[in-house]
Amino acid sequence: MTAKEKLVERLKALGAQLGRDVNVTGTIEELTMRVAELEEELDDGNDDEQSGDNEINAQENATDNPDDDQVQEKPAVTDAGLVTVITRATLHINALHETENTPVAIAVTGMSIRVLPHEAEALIAGGLASEK
Repeated sequence: MTAKEKLVERLKALGAQLGRDVNVTGTIEELTMRVAELEEELDDGNDDEQSGDNEINAQENATDNPDDDQVQEKPAVTDAGLVTVITRATLHINALHETENTPVAIAVTGMSIRVLPHEAEALIAGGLASEK
């Protein structure tokens, strides 16, 4: 049995353990990487079952850290404390329109938007916006 055939068999076995179909085509390097990913996923699944409620409680008690790779829910923004800036470039951003009080997802160059003070500082420092 060749190395590629062994990898295909391992992929099929891992797919069966995870309860799904897996792609068994590609180069030996791709198959090796896929096997490693599935084994890691399977190990993560086992860790989750063993840790039970402790992990759930740890996630509930985790502090908000902007350096985390996880997507954090943003708190509701009120009008109080927002800063108005003028964009110098088109931005994908969570902001409010300056006068209409509507959410802005894409702010085009020259648009006045309201953001939180720390966001305004970062935009100005990065040259993406100027103070109004």
